[in-house]
Amino acid sequence: MKANSFAFYSLNGNNLIEFKNCSKAENVCEFLEKIVKENKGKIVVLILDNPKTHHSIKTVTKAKELGIILVFLPPYSPDLNPVEYVWKTIKREVSVTFVQSKQHLRNIIKKEFIRVEDSLSFAKRWMETFYQQIKSIIC
Repeated sequence: MKANSFAFYSLNGNNLIEFKNCSKAENVCEFLEKIVKENKGKIVVLILDNPKTHHSIKTVTKAKELGIILVFLPPYSPDLNPVEYVWKTIKREVSVTFVQSKQHLRNIIKKEFIRVEDSLSFAKRWMETFYQQIKSIIC
């Protein structure tokens, strides 16, 4: 069973999670719009891994149009993305739960995301490691 999850783990704004039936560039663009809407007036820096939908012309163009700064991680480096630690925690919870349906899976993921979303400990090490790079982007 699979749940296409889109999550935005904010260090100083509003977090966001939602589910889509697929992960096409159009879905990513819709999610970018929601991120900006939920974080009006804030600088949005989005750290992304390497699926084709993240690098698509459609996605990059939409991000630029919305004023989102995209930071693409090198291949095979999930440890550089703070949200991956959130996903690891969520996966741990899902792994010990008898999942009854796709909707039940989505509910578990959302509940666990909400439980851990305010913990900046997931990002603390990342922020300490990349402080100078972050500062150069947002200052």
